[in-house]
Order: sequence, then structure tokens, then C-alpha cells
Amino acid sequence: MKRKSVLSIVLLSLVGWCGAYAQVQVADTSIVQSLERVTGNARVRLFQDARLTDRLARRTGNVALSGTSSRDMNYVTVRGYRIQVFSDNNQRRSKDEAYQKASMIKDADPELSTYVTFTSPFWRLRVGDFRSFEEANLKLIELKNTFPQFREMRVVKDMIRLTRIVE
Repeated sequence: MKRKSVLSIVLLSLVGWCGAYAQVQVADTSIVQSLERVTGNARVRLFQDARLTDRLARRTGNVALSGTSSRDMNYVTVRGYRIQVFSDNNQRRSKDEAYQKASMIKDADPELSTYVTFTSPFWRLRVGDFRSFEEANLKLIELKNTFPQFREMRVVKDMIRLTRIVE
């Protein structure tokens, strides 16, 4: 009986210590690396497929591959910023106005990506794919100077497309 109580106390203290240790070690790249740490005289060694290691790795951001075929998979989707140029819910003219403003922006800056979307009941025009708010804000100031008639422009958080680098 004494053995069981001593063993349970040791196990409970070990579990408590491991829980505290796991909370401190959040900078590891994967759970496997945190398990393989040397602690005192004990060492845990894990052998696994490289694909499993890749699946367990922590990501620095939300990255998703987009597209369905190999020619469409030339970009990744991440969190970032866009400039919302237009948003309206007038069923008769909002769609045309969004596409007209997109065309005007494309004529002024062909490098800037434009995205016209419909999320019921709003038609929206958002432009650009910016990783930082500062980048988007600089472009917003430039667009406001170029198009003073577009009064409702602002920077918004959105999922953006970044071109993939193919090795």
C-alpha cells in the first residue's frame, strides 16, 4: 500500500512538473522537439516519418495553399491588409460601380491587384495585398491623392495572396 501511495505522489509531482515545463517551452518548433529534450539523466528519442514532423511543426502564421491545379497554385493565402475602396448595398448600381472603380484604379496603377466581392447584401472593392498596416497606409495616402472623389477608402484586415517562390 505504501508503494502505491509513494508511486502516485511521485507521478503526480512529475505530471505537475511536466505541465509547468510545457508552459515555459512555447518557442519550440514542434511538439516532437520539446519531447526530445534532455532532462537530467533522462533522454527521450523519437523516430518518425519526415511527413509527420512537417505536419506537427508550428506555423508562424496562417498559410494556406490556394488553387486546384498546379498552374493555379502560384500563391499562398496569409493574413494581411487591403484597402477597401468601395462598399455599398444598392442592388441596382453597386456591382457596376465597384467594377467601374476597379477599372479606374487598374488604369492608374496596373501593378495593384483589385478584388470585387459580393457578401450579401454588399458589393465591395478592395485593392492590394499588403503584409503590414504601414505598407497599406502608405498606399492609401497615395490613392487618396490620386482619387479624391473616393471618400470612403480605409485599410482593412483581410486574407491576402502572396506569390509563391518556386525552387
